[in-house]
Amino acid sequence: MPRAHAPRSVILSLLCATVVCPPPLHATDEAGNYAVWGIGQASCNQFVKAAESDATEDFGHYLAGYLTAINTVTAGVHRIGEGQSTKDGLATLQKYCVDHRMDSFERALQAVLRTEGEAGAGSKSAPDATWGRPPSPQ
Repeated sequence: MPRAHAPRSVILSLLCATVVCPPPLHATDEAGNYAVWGIGQASCNQFVKAAESDATEDFGHYLAGYLTAINTVTAGVHRIGEGQSTKDGLATLQKYCVDHRMDSFERALQAVLRTEGEAGAGSKSAPDATWGRPPSPQ
C-alpha cells in the first residue's frame, strides 16, 4: 500500500508559520528553569571524582560547547575562554567544585564565569548576566 503524503499546501503553510512565528531564543519557563542535557547534569562531586581519576574528557567537551554557545548567543560577548585551554578551565572548575560538591557541573560553569566576569567587568569576555539562571546564593 503506498504511503500518503501531505499536500504541498500544508507543508508550505507550516514552513511559513515557522518563519513568521519563530520560537523564542531563550527556552526558560516563567521561573527561569531550563533543561540541562548531557554531562552538565552531573554533580560537582561526580566531576571532582572524575578529575581525580583523570577521566574528564566528556566534561572538557561540555565546557567547550558551553563556551561556544555563550560566545554565539550572548550579545556583546565573543571571546569567553580566550587564552585558556580546556585543561585550564577544568582546573578552575575543579577548584570551585571541591567546595560546592552539591552544585551541578553546569551551575559550576555559571558561577565561575560570573566570578571571572565580575573580575573583568566591561570586557568583551565578561558573560551577560542574563545567560542561564544563576545558582542559589551561598
